[in-house]
Parts: sequence; C-alpha cells; structure tokens
Amino acid sequence: MSPGSPLSALKAGLAPGPACGGIQLASCLTLARGRVHEIMGDSADVFALMVAGVADGPVYWIGSWREIESLSPTGIEDFLDPSRFVLTCCLNRGETLWAAEQALRARSAACVIAQLQDGPDLRESRRLQIAAEEGGAVGLTLLRGRAGNSAAETRWQCMARPEGGWEWICTKHKRGMPGAWRVSWRGKHHAPDLVPLAATASA
Repeated sequence: MSPGSPLSALKAGLAPGPACGGIQLASCLTLARGRVHEIMGDSADVFALMVAGVADGPVYWIGSWREIESLSPTGIEDFLDPSRFVLTCCLNRGETLWAAEQALRARSAACVIAQLQDGPDLRESRRLQIAAEEGGAVGLTLLRGRAGNSAAETRWQCMARPEGGWEWICTKHKRGMPGAWRVSWRGKHHAPDLVPLAATASA
C-alpha cells in the first residue's frame, strides 16, 4: 500500500485516541472501537472484511469448523493480508461466545469477528460489550438468523446489489442516526465509497 493511497489517508485519520475512537464509514457515521456491532444479510462477511482491512493488527475470526473452513485465503487477500487472521474453530454457540469474549479482552486484537446463528441476548451481549471496552477492539457479530434484544452499539443489514456493489443499512445506532448507503469499492488499496441512498434517490 503506497503512503499516499486513499486507504492510507483513511487510516491516518483513525488512529486510536480521545478524539478519534472509531472507523469512519461515512461523514456522519463512525463504527466505534471498544464496542460490539451486529451484522446481518448476505454480504455481512464483506462488511466485516472491509472493517478488518482498515483496522491495524491481528483479526480474530471465530465460528464453527464449517464456517471457518469456508473462508477462502484468495478471497480474503482481496481485502487484507490473510496472515493477519487468527482463526478459532468452536464446537457450539457457548464456545463461540466464550472465545469471542476472550479475544475482545486481548489488547493485541484490532478486530474480533464472531459468527453466530442467532444474535446474543442481552446478558450475552453485555458480556461481549464489557470485554470490548476492556480490550479496545472493534467487535463484530455476524448473524445468520435473528437479532435479539442486545447491547450492540449498531446493527447492520448488508446486501449485494444486483447491479454491483452493496447496500448497507444501519437499523440501530445508539449514538447516532440510522441510515442507508450504496457502497462501491475498487480494492484493498482504496477506501470504500459510500453514497447515502437518500442522496442517490434525489439525484
């Protein structure tokens, strides 16, 4: 990655600190570090990989053996260096939640991604949130099924668009306004391009 690339510029503006505690997804929306975010939809993994690509440091991906086995190194390297991944295979939901909690507490983690069938309940999500606050990483739970009543900072629906790119819809945001964006991307040396859908509709 060249020092003057758009992604370098994005990273330079996202260094952890009192004035900047998150990964900017749009001018009015930031994905907070030290928080857990829920991601749903057929492109939840793309969302997670884009976030992981911006974060610096190890990325923990936690799930069942079938989910971990389905990760393709050639697909991952379109977003970031696969050597940054620490893969953890779990036997059941309880193990996945426990492993995610331990990884979130590890101050070495930049991003922790946990794959679940249904979302954490309030008690489970509070435990994850406390761990994320202690470690400072971005926590992402990828949900194949339903989301519950949780302590997640944000919740997202991420879908592929028929004409290309993706649609990201924030349906919950504790510290800001929900919204929707059309997303395009030219590769890991470039920052994602987000256009508010409201602006697209009015153009």
